[in-house]
Amino acid sequence: MEGPLSRASRLLRWFVRPFAGQEPSFYRAVTACLLASGLFWQMNALNKTYTTRLNFPLRWHYDTAQYVPLRPLPSQLPVTVTGRGWRLLRANLGWGVQPAELRPKTMPGTRYLPAKVWRRALQTGLEGLEVNESASDTLRLTFDRYATRRLPLTLSQATADSAQTYTARFTPSVLTFRGPSSVISQLPNPYPIVLVGAPADPDENLELAVSLPALVRASARFVLAKVQPRQPDSRRGRRNRRGISN
Repeated sequence: MEGPLSRASRLLRWFVRPFAGQEPSFYRAVTACLLASGLFWQMNALNKTYTTRLNFPLRWHYDTAQYVPLRPLPSQLPVTVTGRGWRLLRANLGWGVQPAELRPKTMPGTRYLPAKVWRRALQTGLEGLEVNESASDTLRLTFDRYATRRLPLTLSQATADSAQTYTARFTPSVLTFRGPSSVISQLPNPYPIVLVGAPADPDENLELAVSLPALVRASARFVLAKVQPRQPDSRRGRRNRRGISN
């Protein structure tokens, strides 16, 4: 009894036999026919109408000098669209697709961009395609005004509470902070700088990093600090000794 492998091998030999021993021009003609058939089939398929899902790019327009988004603005919006295969192919490859232009009102607080606004912008960018639906009907946007604040520097409380405390002179001694107003208003005054490890040489200038909350920028990312052990309070010592003697 003939096994499956034998039947498959016999079928393959039957298919290949007519092509064996032919002139090179024959193989070129066969290849050209196959390519032409594939191209014709592809063109016919791309002329049909399909529905697919794609990520459409967004371009935001707002006063970047006055306002800052507290949440990252989406750079793309997943949408389901319907159109000809050629147009869908171009949209998926990013050819000839203009990002949707969105202009939200940027007053401080949370704003919602209704579906009719972004649908209109998407339809303009997706010329030749019909927008069916999106992953979200309403886009939630949160903006705040920019604020600036100048603050002196100090060693962080974690450093001051260590077994041996230190004092420091910073260069620069004051930094300018810029960011969302709601965040800038909560920054501590003076602003703490973390000392990592004890200084090996009290006369050495240490370069310390300025740790910042998200969305906040400072006029310097690093400061120089001359750190020295904190001197005991002599007046407090005299008061303590006076209290003991009494």
